[in-house]
Amino acid sequence: MVIDASVVLKAFFPDEEGRAQAQAIIRTYVQGGVELIAPTLLPYEVTNAMLQAVRRGRIGLNKARELLSVFLELGIPTMEVPWQRALELGTTHDRSAYDGAYLALAMEKGCKLVTGDRRLYNAVKDDLPWVLWIEDYSSSGLE
Repeated sequence: MVIDASVVLKAFFPDEEGRAQAQAIIRTYVQGGVELIAPTLLPYEVTNAMLQAVRRGRIGLNKARELLSVFLELGIPTMEVPWQRALELGTTHDRSAYDGAYLALAMEKGCKLVTGDRRLYNAVKDDLPWVLWIEDYSSSGLE
């Protein structure tokens, strides 16, 4: 299953819509119940989100360091994506190259993409049934 940065971030930040489901995905991964993959851009996006959280006063630098360490220790495998396909998917669905990368990886691997990004989900849900909204996650149904 491909997860995007929004899922990781929802697992780490309190008061996030879908937090329980994001934590369940991470917990199931750690316990070996699901394989996760993501594009190579995942660590950049997570690091940038931590930086933005510090700048906005949402968390302190030490907390950001701690959360980033926890994320890195998860060892979620990252893979290169077919960038031409990412471009096509981003164009077709009016999304960023980043979103296109997650979509392209899931399409190439023939697996589901779970997202907590409402704009991404709304943009593709009618055309790409393998893109799932984080709040629809249940550990029994998404292997």
